[in-house]
Amino acid sequence: MTGRIEVSATARQPGRITTRTGASTFEYAYLLAPGGARLRVGRLVSFELERGTANAAVKVRGIDRETLFLGGPDGPPEVRYYGFDQKNDVRSFKFRAWRTGQENQEVIVSADLALFRKHGITVQEGPALCLRFVQAELQQPGFSGTTRWERALTEEEVVAHMAQRQSSSRKRS
Repeated sequence: MTGRIEVSATARQPGRITTRTGASTFEYAYLLAPGGARLRVGRLVSFELERGTANAAVKVRGIDRETLFLGGPDGPPEVRYYGFDQKNDVRSFKFRAWRTGQENQEVIVSADLALFRKHGITVQEGPALCLRFVQAELQQPGFSGTTRWERALTEEEVVAHMAQRQSSSRKRS
């Protein structure tokens, strides 16, 4: 993930990172690496979320111009699954996608569970299946999604997934 340092960490107090939209803030504690530079307020940083917590950042690193160029708006997007909603027999899988220097995008992929049952797909496979299509769509040349977009999983995509799954299981045998 990326964000900006809002409050610098000290030995006694964690720092705070805010994402570009300002909707998410993360605390971080930071140990200065030998020869490393202090992360100052306003600095663009990359970080990961600590496992098991929703607001603790780890592996916080400053982003330099070269990194921005390589992972900038044309680089591959990062996508994170963050839950689902369900109404009747339709489950909506929710994702957040972002690229360095751009607004976060909320992506919702709806799937008819009758389609899953028809093709022998478990509900637990849903997030990974939908994630594959989200990542592919975000990487299309000229894709210009808004800050929120939705799509429905089609039967053709489910059939393609099943064909790929069967070919993978044959290779392992």
